[in-house]
Amino acid sequence: MGRERVRIVIAGGGVAGLETLLALRAHAGPLPHVTLVTPAVQAVDRPHTVAEPFDRGVAPTRDVAAIAADHGAELRLDRVATVDPHRRVVGLGGGDELPYDALVVATGAAAVAALDGAVAFRGPDDVDAMRAVRDALLAREIGAVAFALPAASTWPVPLYELALMTGADLVAAGVDAAVAIATPEPAPLSLFGPSAADALAPRLAERRVTVRTGARPVAVEPGVLRLADGGRVPADRVVAMPAITGRPPAGLPADPGGFVPVDAHGRVHGLDGVYAAGDVTAFPLKQGGLAAQQADAVAEAVAARIGVAIEPRPFRPVVRGMLLIGGTPLYLRAELGTRTGTAEAIPSTSVASAQALWWPPAKVAARYLGPYLATARPRMLEPQPLIDRAAPERPADDRDREAALALALALADGDARSGDHAAALRALDAAEALAGTLPPEYAAKRERWREAR
Repeated sequence: MGRERVRIVIAGGGVAGLETLLALRAHAGPLPHVTLVTPAVQAVDRPHTVAEPFDRGVAPTRDVAAIAADHGAELRLDRVATVDPHRRVVGLGGGDELPYDALVVATGAAAVAALDGAVAFRGPDDVDAMRAVRDALLAREIGAVAFALPAASTWPVPLYELALMTGADLVAAGVDAAVAIATPEPAPLSLFGPSAADALAPRLAERRVTVRTGARPVAVEPGVLRLADGGRVPADRVVAMPAITGRPPAGLPADPGGFVPVDAHGRVHGLDGVYAAGDVTAFPLKQGGLAAQQADAVAEAVAARIGVAIEPRPFRPVVRGMLLIGGTPLYLRAELGTRTGTAEAIPSTSVASAQALWWPPAKVAARYLGPYLATARPRMLEPQPLIDRAAPERPADDRDREAALALALALADGDARSGDHAAALRALDAAEALAGTLPPEYAAKRERWREAR
């Protein structure tokens, strides 16, 4: 298939869609015509929103239009509503049709409340509700909060972040309130293996957060969170992670949950030239870094399909989590394998560190999108792909980190005052790498300095 004639349509402007675009350009260059279909040109980086209720940071915004322009993609502000694999066209919500030679579906999924009566934390729209819970605890209007993970397949990191930052604020204010996590996991963050539980234990203790494992939350009742085994956790308020439901475009196969079945290269079962990546697929764990890894596998498969000399690699999940806990972030990494004779996913490696385990240390560890978003350099300088780093032998000292953070922020201010906004942005990149997120005032400065650059 001649690359100059190929029409590639990417449906979705989230992590999976954008990573597919960047990875395709890395492998296939500028020759394929790529159309990115997404309903919005701005997208909030949802994983960072956990810091907002505690005034510890502001979630950055991705400029989808700028990313599309930087990578030579045509942008259509619409949504893919239908797929006709026989005619090789997609139908848009506005009524137009787009032909394709290869289609990548990365339209995501819907987050819905999993527990009636709980605060469902899904991202930006739920920041105020979470802040209200924290404020009620600080004001001693309530005395107990439970954080609930509804299923073992739910991505657990945001729940622990919310609980740990709540505990940190209560300890700092001298408020004696009960903060508990109820989770069906066999151990805290068991997805990341034993290193995660070992690293979490002192941090949970310092923030007076208790964890009840092997406990599946089923109902919110007055003053308690009820568990499937009949147990109860005292709770004046309950904060829960949402349930995820599929919402693929019409015309695609889907399982009972609404998710699209794909093989290890992201090929949609039964449809030639149609691929899917990210939350829309039937892979049970939904997370931005994993969505990006699926997108990388899809991009290589598409590149090989259109004639690029590449041996496409299958999706092999590596889970990476940057845990914002109030203070030094905790970095976690594990490769997933399967237990002999079963389909059970288990961590075959397990690493935890207070220093970055990948670079750049983005919260969403995407091979191409992460470095692109992290760099403050002009776009003609191609960022290097994300790489993993070994855990340091010596643990980081919080005092060293705080001193380095203060210095990086001071240098950023100094460079901005002198008019060198590119240098100021690089200093903010360094500060964000140290802290995991920027203080709100510096997040605002970053936007001003980017405009002034």
